Amino acid sequence: MSTETQTRQKSSTGIRKKPFAVPPVKVACLSCRSSRIRCDGKDPCSGCNHRRKECIYVQSRRGGARVPRSKNQDSEKADYVKIAQECFDESVPTMVKPGAGLTQLDLNFDNTDTLFDSIFTAAPLPRAIDQQDDIPRKTGSVRRYRSDSDILDAYYIWLHPYFPILPASVNGHPKDNPQFWYPGSSGTTYDSLSPTGLAISAILALIPHPEEGAPFEEESIRARREAAQVFVKRTLERMESDSEIPNSSISPAQALLDERSHISRPAFHVRVPIELESVVALSILSVYEYAQRGNITKMRDRASQALIMAMNLSLHDRGTELDLYAESRRRVWWMTYICICQASIVSSAPPAIPLFDSRFTTSFPQASDPEAWPFFIKSQQTILLATQFVSAVGRAVDGREDWTDISARMQELHNTIEPLIAQACSWTDSNPASDDPEAMTAYSLKQMSKIKLNSARIKLHRYCAFFDIPVFSEKHCDLKKSEPLLPTNGDPLDQMSVDSSPSCGCSSALPTQVPSLTTSVSPPNSTTSSSTTTDYFHPFPFSSHDSSRLCLNSALAIAAAFESLPFPHTISPLQPRTMPSFACCAMQSAYALLMVYHRTWVLAQQQVGDGRVKAGQLLERCEGGLRAILAALDNYSIAFEALGGMRDQIQAAVDCLSLSDE
Repeated sequence: MSTETQTRQKSSTGIRKKPFAVPPVKVACLSCRSSRIRCDGKDPCSGCNHRRKECIYVQSRRGGARVPRSKNQDSEKADYVKIAQECFDESVPTMVKPGAGLTQLDLNFDNTDTLFDSIFTAAPLPRAIDQQDDIPRKTGSVRRYRSDSDILDAYYIWLHPYFPILPASVNGHPKDNPQFWYPGSSGTTYDSLSPTGLAISAILALIPHPEEGAPFEEESIRARREAAQVFVKRTLERMESDSEIPNSSISPAQALLDERSHISRPAFHVRVPIELESVVALSILSVYEYAQRGNITKMRDRASQALIMAMNLSLHDRGTELDLYAESRRRVWWMTYICICQASIVSSAPPAIPLFDSRFTTSFPQASDPEAWPFFIKSQQTILLATQFVSAVGRAVDGREDWTDISARMQELHNTIEPLIAQACSWTDSNPASDDPEAMTAYSLKQMSKIKLNSARIKLHRYCAFFDIPVFSEKHCDLKKSEPLLPTNGDPLDQMSVDSSPSCGCSSALPTQVPSLTTSVSPPNSTTSSSTTTDYFHPFPFSSHDSSRLCLNSALAIAAAFESLPFPHTISPLQPRTMPSFACCAMQSAYALLMVYHRTWVLAQQQVGDGRVKAGQLLERCEGGLRAILAALDNYSIAFEALGGMRDQIQAAVDCLSLSDE
């Protein structure tokens, strides 16, 4: 008997009925559809009405009638569509308003290079996830589980596709079975005795329970936040308990003779040695500190602790061992390696370990796709190298480092990145069968590799392309924070600085005379520094035009890869992806798209005829990319609050462009 049938039967006997037992509507509005949340089909729907958003319905390609509306409402929607179609016939192209975007984005345009070159020789997405409906219900619930087995099943659904630190599931197809629990209630709860189980529980606690009626009310968000932090505290306490040697309390002298502590509790996973559980927990908490709490210092601390423990257990030099726990050791080691690299990337600090240390002999994990793991690790190494290059350029700009090696270093790294991106472009973007979890995980690793490699390319070419002109009002990753300036020439990005209110949280330091993208600076493959025909120093082996085009292509590729990332395999009305260890890549993509949009808009004012049409097409592609990036961050922010700040920064920049276009 199905779960829904059982629920209907239980409701007739007095047991509380599931709030989502109402059949789904035939057509959801674009806002709810893009955020993958339940839409009630009203016009406007309850979610859009609550958030004061534009509620737009577009006929589904899968057929089915949409909810009936009055003739007056249909007329209003028709007028809106007509305005959108005529947007590029006006003197200034406009950014599409929230909810009025494409129902299915096509970000893989074969002629983007040609279009970009011919021009030079963002559309916002819903800012916040909405409530499912306006039926008043008790808020403040937290997702809990009844056993380690349930926690492990939930891990394979929510975490494993994006952070496969544990070996493949031994139970076939796991099922999510969360408890509906309120903090402070008298109901009994279960706490794992394993630091791994507790760390996983901390992540799961951030995901709204499927029966939570108002998951985005402040009370519900606070309940999840506090519950997750309690799990983190218990994780650290359990780690201390696991590392304790009994004789340390009663006979310290004898304790020195004991080789290691003895852990008497059962293992969390049958194929994971119990001594590895603290390493797994610390790696998971490293992501938690970054994505949920926004604490990069603690992110580095957790990752460093995990690295030390992993190397003390010799996980890094296991070679090609083939015992029962070999795959587990491989995955724990290489995901710990990924975490320590990621901590260095987001903090723009030197890595705690050499990237290519000869002591690291442990073979790569196994997968249904043998290309997935090696490529994923190589992409992480590559983006770290690109981050180090960005730091070197920054020091050179500030006069703290010589420009001498910048050109050769850029060319060498470019020659490393391009073959990897070409290899990634040869992969198919079709999702594997959902009945093969490890195939889905391998596919996810390859999509994340695309994101990282293209972000590395943007980092490499960003200064040459855009001179690192700041766009966002807050510092994110290695992108500079902008300072408000008075507008000088009426450009959209200059106009951002006029309004210092929170609703327009971006500003611009764009100079009044930015070197043109069409200026030929130096041959693309030259390795010698050269000066341009203008009066600024250009030490790079690429022209600003070439670097800008590469950044645009990579920004669109990142947006497409985010769209291709699989969602958790669950029937929950909310399906947030988890473990977003590459959110900085979204900021890199948005930065490049905003810069190209600005410059395209400026040139569009000088174009007529075919040139203006092409400018409009490029603006649309930038909008589509921004829409996809916002959709990805919007989805992550369902569970991870810190990433909401990134989303809001991009949204603010897009909003400012929209206001300037009006």
